[in-house]
Amino acid sequence: MNFSRKMTKFVMMAALMLAAVSCNQKQPQAKPALPKQANESMVIRYIDPDSITKNYNLAKDFKELTITMQNNLDAAQKVQQQNLQNLESEFQAKEKKNVYATDQAQAQADQARYQKAVNDAQSKLAEMRSKMEKTLQENSQQLQDSIDNYVKIYAKQKGYDMILSKASTFYIDPKYDVTDEVVKGLNQRYTKVAKKK
Repeated sequence: MNFSRKMTKFVMMAALMLAAVSCNQKQPQAKPALPKQANESMVIRYIDPDSITKNYNLAKDFKELTITMQNNLDAAQKVQQQNLQNLESEFQAKEKKNVYATDQAQAQADQARYQKAVNDAQSKLAEMRSKMEKTLQENSQQLQDSIDNYVKIYAKQKGYDMILSKASTFYIDPKYDVTDEVVKGLNQRYTKVAKKK
């Protein structure tokens, strides 16, 4: 009898432990939607980024702005160089007249004036370059964001699972090229903004 009681207690303890363990287990959660399997068809298209930047009006406007800014920088650099050359010519003329030999204070003043002109020219050009680089970076980001956002909208509207970049592939059948449609859509939604002054 003693053995039978021990066995009954053991069975009851085991049953309680199993019940406790089974109650402690988490309920299976709903699985997230799985990506399409290999046997499911995906609708894939591609775009040519070079063609987009060549034909998208925003990209054209940014290119025009870049050319203008570079021309302005080049012109400012020429003006600064000319100003420095004029100062050098002035100082050479004074040197020929022996002004510096007789007036050491004038030589030091002209040397300080020339150094200030060089520093001012360098500062002005560095500021222009910095402003240009910042503008180019902002424009590049704005252009990329605009294209990315539109391509996502376009893909969703057309039911495409993926739109690839032609630049990152070796070969894609041209019948899958949707570049012209994307450029058309980009240009339709683009409103030219007034130039910043």
